[in-house]
Amino acid sequence: MSDRQRGRIEEKIRQLVAELLIRKVKDPRVEFVSVTGVEVSRDYSVAKIMYNVVGGESEPGAVRDGLESCRGFLRGRIKKLMRMRTIPELVFEYDTSLDKAFKIERLIQKVHEEKESADEGEPGD
Repeated sequence: MSDRQRGRIEEKIRQLVAELLIRKVKDPRVEFVSVTGVEVSRDYSVAKIMYNVVGGESEPGAVRDGLESCRGFLRGRIKKLMRMRTIPELVFEYDTSLDKAFKIERLIQKVHEEKESADEGEPGD
């Protein structure tokens, strides 16, 4: 299959998993999970589900355990809703890109604050 077709399948799996986590999975450990992306292997045997936790005070280990416990349910629903010949094994991976973006934003803010305080301390013309 082409890369474009695999991209469509990845997006469809991302949408389905995100919707299922919100509407069908009742496990409180995955309550604040946001699905940020999906990467399907070339042979469609594995779908890596990238996720992040938005808000809440969830423990990363508990979130991962919650996702692992609903893996079979999610895979079964994907099989039923997508009618694929090969249903990929679901692998969950925490997406650190948002954490990195927040860290960079904080560093930039800190530099701006330091620059402003240094500018205020300079004598006027």
